Amino acid sequence: MKNAMLALALGIAVAGCATPPMDIDYDYDTGADFASLKTFNWMPAAGNAAADELLVKRIRGSVDRGLQAKGRTPSTGSPDFLIAMQLSGRTAYGGSTAVGVSVGIPVGRAGRVSVGGGKSKPIEKKEGTVVLDFLDAKTKALVWRATASGAVQPSPSPEEQQKRIDEVIGEMLARFPPKK
Repeated sequence: MKNAMLALALGIAVAGCATPPMDIDYDYDTGADFASLKTFNWMPAAGNAAADELLVKRIRGSVDRGLQAKGRTPSTGSPDFLIAMQLSGRTAYGGSTAVGVSVGIPVGRAGRVSVGGGKSKPIEKKEGTVVLDFLDAKTKALVWRATASGAVQPSPSPEEQQKRIDEVIGEMLARFPPKK
């Protein structure tokens, strides 16, 4: 019994440390020539992305490394494609956790009175979305888009955050260039 309780506690602890998976979707212009997209540059951060400079820096660094590993190079002159980033987040509530206490008081030969109470608290989850848009630098037409969304780990260290960003961006860029 003691070993079963220890295994259960360990399982809960490991599950609590696990990072939830992100849902990743992508879409692209089927007429675009992805072989010609060799150099890239970033568009200025806007909206929610402009509000968190460190997060933007981590994401951009991860995308830069991922694209360079695929043979693309950054260009400040006249790149083949531009990258725009959108970030959003929200707090979602679902279900609740509760704590309760009940006391049974024997009354008479076969009776019993129970007195109890409890308190519940809604389960709060942080959710985030990252959208990467690759645009043709000349026409500004969207040629490729990847979206990652899902639960975000609360209060990660900068190192944990970078590791998670690298994983998510890696999954997003695994679909670039698309295989036609």
